[in-house]
This record gives sequence, C-alpha cells and structure tokens, in this order.
Amino acid sequence: CLGAGTALAKDIVIGVSFDKIEPFREAQKKAIEDAVAAAGVKMKFANADKDAQRQASQVDTFVSGGVSAVIAIPWDIEAAVNLAQSSIAAGVPFVSLDQAPADLKAATYHVGGDPCADGKLAGEFFVKAAAGKPFKLLELQGGLANDNGIRRSKCLDEAVKAAPNITIVAQVPTDWNPEKALVGTENTLQAHPDLNGIYAPWNDALQGIFSVLSKKGLMVPVGDPKHLVIVSIDGTPLGCKAVRDHMIDLEIATPLPEMATRAVAAAIKSANGQAISPQAEFLPGIPYGPGDVDQMASKI
Repeated sequence: CLGAGTALAKDIVIGVSFDKIEPFREAQKKAIEDAVAAAGVKMKFANADKDAQRQASQVDTFVSGGVSAVIAIPWDIEAAVNLAQSSIAAGVPFVSLDQAPADLKAATYHVGGDPCADGKLAGEFFVKAAAGKPFKLLELQGGLANDNGIRRSKCLDEAVKAAPNITIVAQVPTDWNPEKALVGTENTLQAHPDLNGIYAPWNDALQGIFSVLSKKGLMVPVGDPKHLVIVSIDGTPLGCKAVRDHMIDLEIATPLPEMATRAVAAAIKSANGQAISPQAEFLPGIPYGPGDVDQMASKI
C-alpha cells in the first residue's frame, strides 16, 4: 500500500550527471543503468565533459525538466556544493556519487569509495615492499580539485611517513590525464634511473607508465630484479589485465555495483520524501594482486 505522496517506481525519473566519460566512468554508467533497471525507474543522462559550468547547466535542465532526483559525479567539488543546494532548494534531492562535494552536508546523500583508505592501503603496501631498504617512489597524483585525487595522495603520503627508508622523489599532478602520467614517469626515470616504485592512483595512468617502461626495457613482471613496484586503483579491465599479466603488484578495485545500488536506492527514497541515514557512506576498495586475482574476480 503506497503512502500519500509516494511515487510509483515507473513514475520516478533520475537525472544522472557525470563529470566525464572514460573507461572507469563507462563501467560506472553501466552499474547505474543496471541499478535503475533493477529498481524499475527511469533515468536521463548527461556528460559534463570536465566542465563545471556545463554540469551546472545540465543539472539545472534536469531540475527544470521535472526529474524526481539527481545523481551526480561532480567535476568540481566546490561548485558541487552550489549545485546540491540549488537542486534541493527546488525540491529535487541531490545524490553525489564517487566524488564528494567540498561540504558533504550539502548533498541529500553521498556514496563513494574511501579515497583515504585506498591511499593508506597503497602506502602500507609500498612500506612492506621496501622491507626497510632504501626505496625511491614516484607519486602520480590524480585531480587535486576533487576528493578522490586529494585524499588518495594525502593518505598515501601519511602511510609512507612510517618508513624513513622510502623517499618520494617526485609528486606529479596529472588531473587524471594519462599523457601527464606518461610525461611525469619519463621525467622522473630520467632524473632517478634507480627508481623503485610508482603509485598510479587511477588505472588509466598505467597506459603512460607502461609506454615509458617499455621504451626503457623495464616492462618486466613482478619478481624480475628490474621490476618497479606498482600499485594502482580502480579495478577497470586495464588494471585487472595488468595484475593477471604480473605487471603490477597491487590493484585496489572500487566496488562500483554496490555504490550504484546505494545511490539509486537513496535517490528513490529521498524522491518519496523519506529520510536517508546514514547521510554519507564510504566503501573501501577491494585489494588484489597476481596471487589472488582469480579468487577475487567475482568481487571486482
């Protein structure tokens, strides 16, 4: 029995706004589409293509077009606060996914990975891999205008501070651009040919890293004396294949289906005027390496 003001699933339309489209986002879009289909609701999709103003315009169009709720992956975490506030002021719940707004309380609900837990896990892995010996690390950084980029870097740094034998010889901001990852890797290896490890905070960085390592004869598997220890985050097919091929030591997969299911459920619930609790959830990544990729495959 439906309560007063409760919308039928078939009447609920969710406006979904993505910050950009690339392989990881394609996987997220598929996860959202699956969750929407399972819930029996409808969705409209827009891609901001790395433009905060475009995203604001697209969300405004959703709101004025009468969507029941908005699910957004913000491109700019500061701008996302205004987006959330204006959407909610117009009576449309605002759910943030993956990238948290600068002020979490601005959103109706947020679900994402736990960038700090992922960065900390990566840092602890490097500490273990270094085993007390001198270890030079290249830290590639994601986009420093969003929560994932900021905290995947900050919490890695905090974790490796526990090991004075580890020196971060370069921190390279990439703005999630594989080409910048390539250039950063190339420049760092030129300055530090005895580099021991590389932190790739998102899987697409591996494209540039592998290109450079191949040119320098360093594209060798885990266990080879010339192998550079590599930790990456996301869980895309690129990262999974790199683990299977023994080219990277640790991958931390983001639990996309669970994030999508929770975001869609919150959008539907809030569209029907129901309170959301907890208001924010951060889901830790799923670590796996060459030794357990087959056992972990069903979770990735």
